[in-house]
Amino acid sequence: MVDISRRSGLGLLYTWTIIFLGFGYLWQVFPALNLDQGSTMAMLILLGVLAEWLAVPLAQGFLSGGYVIVLASQLICGGVTTAFVTALIFLIGLGIANRGNPLRATLFNSAQHVLAATGAATFFELTNGTVLPIMVYTLAYFLINHLLVYFYLLPGRRDYPDLFGWEVWRWDGLTYLITAPYGALLAMVYLKLGVGWALILFLPVLVAQIILRRYVHIATSNKELTALFQVSKGLRLSGEPAVFFNQILQETSRIVGYHTAVIFFWSDSRQLFLPGAAQGPLKEDLCNVVISATEGVVGQAISTKQPVSLEDVRDMLPEAAVPFQQFRSVLVIPLLFQGEVTGLLVLGEMKPYAFNDRAVPLLSIIGGQAGIVISHDLLEEKIQHLSATDRLTDFLTHRLFYRQAVKHMVRANSGETPVSLLLIDIDNLRSFNSRHGHGAGDGVIQLVAGVLRDITKPTDILGRYGGGELAVLAPGLDTTEALRLAEHIRIEVRDRRLVPEEARQQVTVTVSVGVATFPQDNSDPDQIFQGAEKAAARAKELGRDRTIAYSQLIKQLRARLGKDIG
Repeated sequence: MVDISRRSGLGLLYTWTIIFLGFGYLWQVFPALNLDQGSTMAMLILLGVLAEWLAVPLAQGFLSGGYVIVLASQLICGGVTTAFVTALIFLIGLGIANRGNPLRATLFNSAQHVLAATGAATFFELTNGTVLPIMVYTLAYFLINHLLVYFYLLPGRRDYPDLFGWEVWRWDGLTYLITAPYGALLAMVYLKLGVGWALILFLPVLVAQIILRRYVHIATSNKELTALFQVSKGLRLSGEPAVFFNQILQETSRIVGYHTAVIFFWSDSRQLFLPGAAQGPLKEDLCNVVISATEGVVGQAISTKQPVSLEDVRDMLPEAAVPFQQFRSVLVIPLLFQGEVTGLLVLGEMKPYAFNDRAVPLLSIIGGQAGIVISHDLLEEKIQHLSATDRLTDFLTHRLFYRQAVKHMVRANSGETPVSLLLIDIDNLRSFNSRHGHGAGDGVIQLVAGVLRDITKPTDILGRYGGGELAVLAPGLDTTEALRLAEHIRIEVRDRRLVPEEARQQVTVTVSVGVATFPQDNSDPDQIFQGAEKAAARAKELGRDRTIAYSQLIKQLRARLGKDIG
């Protein structure tokens, strides 16, 4: 029985109505109960409780031999006794083998079977013959039972569509078809040979359940071990992280069902969790998601380094489920390596209470395998970052900056999107180094680099162009906008103050900025770099602390040529 613990008012009214009807009926017919059959009732209740206690968990629900006892009780003792036997079997049986159901669900279960047994007994009494009454009783019990469950689960039909499908009806029908003849045989043996033989006859039912439970447990464990083996094998053989991550998601589906799943890995360079692989109907959406380390349920999983489960997103504050509000259930497994969170495994399901605790330990082990791959990838990323960036500013080196700039310009050329290059040359840096030392000069470079970080966009590319030269590639900016950015940089640098260790007063730092725009100024990337250099050099010639665009130099040159010709 699946419990919807947070039910609507109408659903609660229906639940308690069935409970009062079922137990109210027992109260009403109690005087008609034949207490001389007490020992028989006790035996039937004991066997029924054992059958429920040993129920076999399957994907479609639980397989139990309990109906064998229900039908045998009807044939041996009649309808009133069967109502009490049925009530106590499910009340005690589900109380002992509680499957995560609250008391309300257990009471409903018990009352539901009372009403099903009572209704089926009515049809049983109206039917003549030997076999036909048993068939009618079984069919009525089956239909009434399912009808009561249908209305119980109706408020959550959208969240539990699998509970209303043909597969469930077929599975339950097959169970009744097998257990009904056995129940009739048990009643016949009891009436002719006595209680001892009846007990012996029921033992195979219990043994079969024990064997089947063991088989299901072994099959489940084997499936989980297979998943773990495949992940370990992939860790050893796969050199491509994306391939390995997809394999993890595929093997995870062996362990626990999900609607959509995604693996995020930590990026040191961006300080964000980026999607590495996704599977499921919403994989395209999740592959476009990036997550900060403090965001919603992810932040909780990272801070505790423990799996976090949202049983029902609708019952949470909106910010708690960010960015997974499209799901009803969310399970976040932190991927750890040497105690550090290197990634996240996120499972989403469209129904609430979809993930249980049983799968979490194995998912954490698999997550550890993924954490190893991510940590290795992070190490490579750090090595590449160190080789690609300048030690002092953490900007791209001249060589890599040039490559990135050319790529953006070629890409912009096909879409006719402007790309501006700003060359920031620190004024009087050589004399500053002579006066205050190279350590103070490094401080000046870092000051200017800090201004560039603060002012530029995340999409802009920053580079260390030379000794005292820094560069900004600003995709999407034309000359006018680039000059505005350059002026902003120049003024911000001048307004900041630096106090060298050897000096007693603040020092004003200024920069000369040259701007060139692709393809407005030139369609050759090399000419753009040369143009920015010429513009920065002209700014220094004119007195420093100013910005000049290469297009302005071209206009001045053309104007001079025009005068000379004239």
